Amino acid sequence: MRQDQVEPDQRRSARVFAGAGAAGPGPVLFDAVLLDRDGTLIEDVPYNGDPEKVRPVPGARAALDRLRAAGLRLAVVTNQSGLARGLFTGTQMEAVHARVERLLGPFDAWLVCPHDDGDACGCRKPAPGLVHAAARELGTVPARCVLVGDIGRDMIAASAAGASGILVPTPVTRPQEVAAAPQVAADLPAAVAEILRRQAALDPATYRQADTDTDTARGAGRGRTGTVLVVRADSAGDVLVTGPAIRAVAAHAERVVLLCGPRGRAAAELLPGVDEIVEHRLPW
Repeated sequence: MRQDQVEPDQRRSARVFAGAGAAGPGPVLFDAVLLDRDGTLIEDVPYNGDPEKVRPVPGARAALDRLRAAGLRLAVVTNQSGLARGLFTGTQMEAVHARVERLLGPFDAWLVCPHDDGDACGCRKPAPGLVHAAARELGTVPARCVLVGDIGRDMIAASAAGASGILVPTPVTRPQEVAAAPQVAADLPAAVAEILRRQAALDPATYRQADTDTDTARGAGRGRTGTVLVVRADSAGDVLVTGPAIRAVAAHAERVVLLCGPRGRAAAELLPGVDEIVEHRLPW
């Protein structure tokens, strides 16, 4: 649970800036999706420097794989004031990020603000610096980026940079932030579905499957199983051919855990729809 009522610099912003939901110019195709880390991609553990505490939000891996399959570039934009406060080291943070990528797949860029609110930097959200930096890193401009986050700071940073924003509320998101958001989605898979629906509306030839996928994503959470364990303790080739079955399971599960042996680990990392991989050497 976030400590937004305990530590000032970890608080989720209560301020809602005028114009945070203002529309930009005409619609354009997105080149990139920028994602907040804590509360959006993974469960928020305040000032976390321990990779073992990383827990993806439900459906995160499958949702991100849909964006990758659509050719969109992905970047994480995250405030980490724990660095400024000495609550964890840069090495510990990198280990956390490595764990995130192990569970959720690779990101094209990581943009981190290491400052505290009192540093008055230009990168700490709600300032737009991280959004501008991410766009440059990904070879695009903010107007062709959409930022998905869980608090008002994320939406304000997107708006200030000229990017689009989608708010995915959590229990600590304030009602004012929801009301001011340019767009709201129930969860990360729903936000991804909306991004792809928009892409399809602008470029039907390229994203012709997005409308169907959106309808599927809107039904996420209704009639879905919780966590499903899939076991495939064979060679890499055997693990790979399990891919279609795992995708079918992921379509009806909130979370998919794959148990595999050491020989199949590398192949397991490539499979979409897997939220967590457990490696275990079985006796046979």
